[in-house]
Amino acid sequence: MKKITLILLTMFLWIFSLNIWFADTADNSENNTNTRVDNSEKTTLRLSDDIGKMADRIGVMADRIGVMADRILAMADKILKTQEIQSKNLQMTQNNILKTLDMINKSIDANNKLLASLISSNNAVVNCMCKK
Repeated sequence: MKKITLILLTMFLWIFSLNIWFADTADNSENNTNTRVDNSEKTTLRLSDDIGKMADRIGVMADRIGVMADRILAMADKILKTQEIQSKNLQMTQNNILKTLDMINKSIDANNKLLASLISSNNAVVNCMCKK
């Protein structure tokens, strides 16, 4: 009887320890699962926060690029107006140079005619003097 009691007690302890082990394993498994879920939620929230910060930075950079593009456009407009003014000034300068060259050419022609006239009248005077 003692032997049977000892065997039953041993079996009971063995079954009891298995139940504790399974319960502990189940609790650990559940705790591990909860910990993993909690950690993954925290990781996802951190990742989401990082993505939000990056999006804000990208937005700020896009605003800066927009401001820079506006400045470049304004500068390009100024350059275009300057080129239009310079083109008109160059055209006026070229026209004035052509008019000046035309006046010089006419002046040279008039001087050549005057000199030709003086030479021809001097030749007439010299010829006249030679005949006397």
